Amino acid sequence: MIKSKETSHRTYNKLLSVSKVQYSGLACVIFLLFIVHTSISEAQVLSYPKTIIPVPHPVTSLLRAKTVHKELGLLESEINEADKIVSEFELPLWRLRDLPLHKRNAEAAPLINQLYRKLDWILSYRQLEQLDQLVMQVRGIDVILEAKVTIKLDLSPEQTNTIRDILNTSYSKITSLRNNVETSSQSQIAAHIQKLQAETRRNILAVLNSYQQNNFAVLMGRSFDFSQVPSIACKAPELEVDKWINSSPVKLSELVGKVTVVHFYAFGCSNCISTLPYYNDWYKHFPKSSFYIIGIHRPETKQERDIEKVKDKASQADIEYPVAIDNQSLTWDSWANNIWPGIYIIDKNGFIRYWWYGELNWQGAESEKFLRDKIRELIDES
Repeated sequence: MIKSKETSHRTYNKLLSVSKVQYSGLACVIFLLFIVHTSISEAQVLSYPKTIIPVPHPVTSLLRAKTVHKELGLLESEINEADKIVSEFELPLWRLRDLPLHKRNAEAAPLINQLYRKLDWILSYRQLEQLDQLVMQVRGIDVILEAKVTIKLDLSPEQTNTIRDILNTSYSKITSLRNNVETSSQSQIAAHIQKLQAETRRNILAVLNSYQQNNFAVLMGRSFDFSQVPSIACKAPELEVDKWINSSPVKLSELVGKVTVVHFYAFGCSNCISTLPYYNDWYKHFPKSSFYIIGIHRPETKQERDIEKVKDKASQADIEYPVAIDNQSLTWDSWANNIWPGIYIIDKNGFIRYWWYGELNWQGAESEKFLRDKIRELIDES
């Protein structure tokens, strides 16, 4: 079931996250986010855009990582100030994730500029330069077409066009991979994309002369190990509901120490109905001491607004975990969710780490196993 302005859930039936795959240096997630958020159809032929502002933005995740604090040489007071700044901007940025690219760029750009202006008050020039290098490493080779990079490398028009053609080809192939998610597992898709990104990087670097290659290496900075950078999107917004099934009101702030799944559904949504048994299985499988699950029932039809019917349908589906009634769409809007089912995984510190749109295991895809593995990883995370 999709909001009228949205596309079919099949387009969205894939993982959206700031996963650690992003931090490999290949930065394939930048392409993944763009592909999904533009709500493309398989028939569309797209060209690589001039600007992609990734949402969530790497700078917010980086500034929450202890290894990055150490790399930048931040004092405890600077870490605390940086955390306040990140907290101010990461949620507004995350809410832009599903907007069409041009609109997302337009709204994200001033937020990123404000964030950096505030960082300028607490970080030295050298620290800001190092942070910018880390962001570029995360984003990967696609940053080469950004204005500040092309100017510093003194790329000729011919080189720029050639690089854009290479990126167009790579982008088209990745689009095809993502649209064929039903025929491949997430691990297979990730492996194909990493291989493609490595080839794209080699082809682009071959376009540069030795002087430009050296300059590009200097711009990117010393290689950094991102394996210990956690995959944080933002602090999960609090649930703005006052009617509950199976529970008294629940606050996410009270669930610190537990990995929490929040899923949006409507009882008349066929894709939701097919996915509900997986939530029940998670609820029974994972220990209550370290795992929690909350359903957010946000109706689309008039009959789905009837709370007694919601209760009956929940009972018929054997739902034992808490369900919030979001008839006013307050939580739906606060989370900028646009689709049923919408599934979010929150870590033990209250940060959104992964999210998924669409029916789990659609046409044999291994999405349920993928998310279950992520839940287990977060439960085991120190």
